[in-house]
Amino acid sequence: MWKRRSFTVARPRIGFSLMELMVVCTIAGVIIAISGKSISSAYAGNSRTSATRVVSTALFQARAIAIQRSRQSWLIRSGNTIKIQGDSLGTRVQLVPTIDVSQRYGVTLSTLAAPTPTDTFISFDSRGLIASGSPTSLKIMITKDSKVDTVCVSGIGNTRARGC
Repeated sequence: MWKRRSFTVARPRIGFSLMELMVVCTIAGVIIAISGKSISSAYAGNSRTSATRVVSTALFQARAIAIQRSRQSWLIRSGNTIKIQGDSLGTRVQLVPTIDVSQRYGVTLSTLAAPTPTDTFISFDSRGLIASGSPTSLKIMITKDSKVDTVCVSGIGNTRARGC
């Protein structure tokens, strides 16, 4: 009778060869090596910018508390920490939790007048002006990886980041 012919059907290949995997890993390694520095510098810049915003917000908040309560308030920088205190019937009371920008953002704080980690007091009177006994203007520098951002406070209580 009839004789059947056997046909072999080529099956599709499943998986990757070792050579293909090595080529893909090499290309991925080169791309990561090229873009790694730019990604890390962008991250450092973002954390410095975030810390600048936090310091600026704390200054604004201390001034706003003085105006709202019609009493004196203080922004205290002690090393890399910031806290806000307000006058409560002649007693200083901490109104906002202490912010450690070094722990949170990996930056260091310093002031132009005192580059060492000493305490810096900025006192706002009930009108939001810098009270007597505080410096007439102050510059707080936020440093990370040799790059510096600044936040300035003028004698009338205006806060500015950069360009001061």
